[in-house]
Amino acid sequence: MKKIIPLFSLALFFACGNSDTQEANPSESQSYTENQLENLQITMDTVKVDVGEEIINATAYFGFGLSPDKTRIYFADGMNTEVHGYNLPEMKLEQRIVFEKDGPNRAPDFINFFQVLPNEEFMLANYAIQAIFNSRAEKILDINAQPEEYEGLDESLSSLYGFLHVSPDKKLAISRPLEYGKESVILVLMDLENKTGQILPLPGLEITKKFRASFSQGGGTTTMGDNLVIQEVRDQLVIYSASTADIYTYDWNSKELKLIEFEHQLVPNQKSGDFPTEAGSREELTEIAQQIRNQVSFMGFLWDDSRQQYFRFANKQNGLLETGEPRKSDWYLFSYDENFNLLGETELENLSNFFYQSFFYKGKIYNYLPVDEDPGFVIMTLDF
Repeated sequence: MKKIIPLFSLALFFACGNSDTQEANPSESQSYTENQLENLQITMDTVKVDVGEEIINATAYFGFGLSPDKTRIYFADGMNTEVHGYNLPEMKLEQRIVFEKDGPNRAPDFINFFQVLPNEEFMLANYAIQAIFNSRAEKILDINAQPEEYEGLDESLSSLYGFLHVSPDKKLAISRPLEYGKESVILVLMDLENKTGQILPLPGLEITKKFRASFSQGGGTTTMGDNLVIQEVRDQLVIYSASTADIYTYDWNSKELKLIEFEHQLVPNQKSGDFPTEAGSREELTEIAQQIRNQVSFMGFLWDDSRQQYFRFANKQNGLLETGEPRKSDWYLFSYDENFNLLGETELENLSNFFYQSFFYKGKIYNYLPVDEDPGFVIMTLDF
């Protein structure tokens, strides 16, 4: 099934803007003179993956990563504590790793955070266990992301397993505390060899706290709205928030933390307005979250090795119909060079699906989406 989607865009200008981590000055890019995406067309196709005789819960995948040579994709089946490896050229299931639920090689009962490392090694983490395993399901490194385990970290810090990422050489780890409270927006850097820790402030993303709300009842708290996300792109980390176009990058080799500031014209560069940070009921919490989502929310970056450039989606919801169904959302696509200088931006008039697990393969965007109860992908071909 294929269809051509004509897209419309505007010609814009753009400015964009450390362990012993070094914090660099905000970077500023050059403006483009011609919008790369002005005449963009997208062809969409759907492919189902061959799983043979295996029974796979195609809706249970919670996190993914590509092999270093980009020919295999791994998904974490969070509910069953498994990792499934798929051969991308042949579009078939090639590997099923089942982890142990007790003993010295015990893995998390539910995989909240997942990372693919070199040499078929995998980082699996939840609140109780954070460790690295090999393809034989053997635990080879216990990270133990607890503040008391790392000199220099305040023991009052909690939930250090959030968005945990490990450097390719397994010497460093970075995470984002899951509970903000009234604390600053931060990262935690852990030296896994020397057992020391360091706090990395993120003042450029403090705005995120304005677009979150919580409701507390019976000893439990539910939080909705924007948050910080850490993603791995091209052997570096990108730290972003839906609240703003601005991002931080962290380079494992140079240990440099850099703020990159953007100046879009097609969409606002950040959300605006004041919202309650505490709700009096679940209904009010949902309403606040919906109002926040009615502004542009920026997503993560996708690296296209064939073009040597980045792409990024953004989404703006438009409330609910009288029937309670959501109105059609507005979608945007941005392109950047390898230094995050803006090359183009456009509005995607007919995009309706919301894709969470996306990556480039052979110059096309692959978006994970189950097909007839089996794993599958929606493939987007970009022509411009």
